[in-house]
Amino acid sequence: MNSPTAHALKVLPLLAIAYAQPGGAATNNMAGNWDSVTLSGSLGDLSPTLRDFRWQIMNQGRWRDDSSQGFRFSENLLFAQVGYSLNEHASVWLGYVHDWLHPLDKLAYQENRPYEDFLYNTAFGDWKFTSRSRLEQRIRQDTGNTGVRARQMLQLSHPLRFIHDDLSAYVGDEVLGYLNTNTFGPTGFSENRALAGLAFQFTQQLGVDLGYLGQYVVNKPGTDLFTHNVQLNLRYQF
Repeated sequence: MNSPTAHALKVLPLLAIAYAQPGGAATNNMAGNWDSVTLSGSLGDLSPTLRDFRWQIMNQGRWRDDSSQGFRFSENLLFAQVGYSLNEHASVWLGYVHDWLHPLDKLAYQENRPYEDFLYNTAFGDWKFTSRSRLEQRIRQDTGNTGVRARQMLQLSHPLRFIHDDLSAYVGDEVLGYLNTNTFGPTGFSENRALAGLAFQFTQQLGVDLGYLGQYVVNKPGTDLFTHNVQLNLRYQF
C-alpha cells in the first residue's frame, strides 16, 4: 500500500470521535442512517449552447434511533439544483430543497430551503479535492421563520487501486453556522458533520457511496445532539 493511501485509511476511524463535545458537555448520542438517490446530467444534451450548465436531483431519507421502539423515519429531503461551470475547476449553483420533518413526539412540519453554492474541484496527483461553500435560507412553512445558514465543506478522495481500479476512499468535514437570530439554532457555529467512506464506480454512469457521517448539533438551550449515521448514496449520471 502506498503511503498517502495508508494515511487516508488511518484517518477514517478517527472521524467518529473527532468532534466529540468539549469539556464533557452533556450530549445525547444516537444512531441513524441517511439513504439517498442522486441523478445528474448536463443540459448540453438539450442544446450545445447549454454545455456549461449542469443539473442534479437528489432524494434523501433519514432515520434515527431516538424512540423506545427503535429506528424511525425522521426526515425526507428532495433537492434540485442547476449549475454553471466557470472553468474546469469552479462552478456556481442555484438550488432548492423541500424538507419534510417528523420530530419525536412533536407535530410534523415542512421547510423550504433555497440555496446558493460555489463549488471548486481540483486534483493533486491521485488526490481529488472538493470545496463547497453554501449559503442557504431555511424557511419554516407553518411560521415563516427564516434561518440564514452558511456552510463550508471540504473533502479529499483517493483511489484504492491495490483493491480494485474502481474503488476509492473519501474523507471530509462540513461546518455550519447561522448568520441571523432564528428558531432553528444558535447564531454562529451550530453544527459539524464529519464524514468518511468508500465509493465504487460500477459503470461510467452508475456508482455508490457507503460511509459514516457524524452529525454534531449544538442546541441552546438544551442538550447537544451527536448522531452517528450510516450513509448510503446511489448515484447515476446521464
